[in-house]
Amino acid sequence: MTGVLLYLRARRAPAALVGAAAAVWGLWAIWAGMAVPGEVPDQMGMAATGFAAIAAGTTLAGPDTHLDHTAARPWPPRRALHLAVAAAVILGLLLSVAGTAHDYGDAATVTRNCAGALGLITLGTATLGGARAWFYLAPFITVPPFLPLSRTSIDSTAGQILSWPLQPTTSTTATITAAVLFAAGTVAYIHRGPLLTVRH
Repeated sequence: MTGVLLYLRARRAPAALVGAAAAVWGLWAIWAGMAVPGEVPDQMGMAATGFAAIAAGTTLAGPDTHLDHTAARPWPPRRALHLAVAAAVILGLLLSVAGTAHDYGDAATVTRNCAGALGLITLGTATLGGARAWFYLAPFITVPPFLPLSRTSIDSTAGQILSWPLQPTTSTTATITAAVLFAAGTVAYIHRGPLLTVRH
């Protein structure tokens, strides 16, 4: 148990949990306080999911990334378990407001967006490093609210791929996009780990 606690502290897991909860419940509370009953808008729902995933991303690399690649530890199983727990925590937070007057949507959509967001975070961790893990996900949080897409552009195949977080659950293209992102990010992170930082 001591080893697990030390691992969680080294990965800043307590702070990440507080940050994820603040993002999910904070945005929910803001919308609940200013809107009539109804689902939180898709853009705000993706923002909550994205910020929670970014918080989880801060735990994917330790303070010394070279230790994350030492052969003395079986890292792939550890990374897989870490991601599974992170996904469960984020889903739990998002679904904790299900059934209220202002939830984040149906479970299928929430799960899809959580998977896609985590996929982008893990892909960022593996290719850009822990400090830049948010890079690939940022556009899907910041751009959609200000992007005046027409219904035609959203319904096209390319539009569904680019706007996968905003698509309805019935969009097979959006679901496949999120699944591919999750699979690519998960495989890259589990097998490669965080990008090694250069020691000075």
